[in-house]
Amino acid sequence: MFRSKTLRAAFVLLGVGVLLLAADVIFARLPGHASDGVDGGSIGNGKLTVGTLLDRQVPDFELVDERGHSTSLKSFRGRYLVLAPSMTLCHEVCPMTTAALERIQRTIDRDGLGGDATVAEVSVDPWRDTPRRLRAYARLAGVNFRMLTGSRAELARLWRYFGVYFRRVPQGRSPDTDWLTGKPETFDVEHTDGLFIIDPHGNWRVAAIGMPAVGGRLPARLERLLSDEGRNNLRHPQAPWTPHQALADLFTLKANDDASAPPPGAPAQSRSTGPAGTLLGGGAAAFRRRLAGLRGHPVVVNEWASWCLPCRGEFPLFAQASSNFGKRVSFLGVDVSDSASAARDFLRAHALPYPSFSDSSGAVAASFGNAQALPTTIFFTPDGRRAYTHIGAYAAPEALASDIRSYALRE
Repeated sequence: MFRSKTLRAAFVLLGVGVLLLAADVIFARLPGHASDGVDGGSIGNGKLTVGTLLDRQVPDFELVDERGHSTSLKSFRGRYLVLAPSMTLCHEVCPMTTAALERIQRTIDRDGLGGDATVAEVSVDPWRDTPRRLRAYARLAGVNFRMLTGSRAELARLWRYFGVYFRRVPQGRSPDTDWLTGKPETFDVEHTDGLFIIDPHGNWRVAAIGMPAVGGRLPARLERLLSDEGRNNLRHPQAPWTPHQALADLFTLKANDDASAPPPGAPAQSRSTGPAGTLLGGGAAAFRRRLAGLRGHPVVVNEWASWCLPCRGEFPLFAQASSNFGKRVSFLGVDVSDSASAARDFLRAHALPYPSFSDSSGAVAASFGNAQALPTTIFFTPDGRRAYTHIGAYAAPEALASDIRSYALRE
């Protein structure tokens, strides 16, 4: 939980190396956090959306998973780890944290990124969070990600490293009820809420302190766990971060880390000094002029960004399709809500045989009604009519080729 009195507690954000004397100071200094808990604004400009960028090697911590098996943070090496403090008997914030992490994990799985990233909750209640209770909570919440606990000394050491405050406190006048045993709870735990991202090499890279914002809604099984204070937090989270923002920070971090590496299986291509494979300026007006100039030809428009992991994965498919369909179909790229420098670096490492237009404001994407969905592919018939919009990454070249034939060529 994160009660109001906890907001006045002192924390040390160790990765930044700055003593922040009150939690509201932490919130004030975190860049780009939304005050209303709603996703908004442009993302993927090469900078983090909600977190603070760090680079500190994380010591290893000996933990226990929900099955009672010994594990450690080191066991997550090789993947990005999105980590959050939580506890199974929290009635103020943690059900929201669980829901937010579930949405992040679901997006990672949906986009085929399970080999690159995962999420986990680590307990701040070593007194009660046994493996048995973690398993029961996972069943209750309907989630399938890692839940970790440990000894009091090891959890204290872990959370001290991440600057997370937690302590055991008395219950209030009307004690909460333990959802597992049905008995009154005998104590509570105050703790900091936040989100941390560790890279595949075990370096702490992103810190965001605050409550998760989940749009004011939870699955009924989780909302039933909230107290009156929790329901108020659900409506009005303090210093909120959203699953969308957390994913944007994860994708930005991953894209920046991998900017110089070509995607697996990318076809060998020569670097073009002309419009092909380059980023063109001029914004929405320039893009519309080019699209209008292609009237009479089928056109495929692919919206992407350098920070978007699924975009990177499907780039080789578009390079192959552009080569296969030759002059029968025109291809255009639109780089959405991105910085020009990050996009150019990305294109140097992931060459395309056709040009892309910079859409840093997101105006082009917004005009097609899909400003927040990347990648997106739009098919235009020769008469300029938008025939079909495909949201999400193509997983196979056959699927992309089939849509080109069906919607652009109308075969």
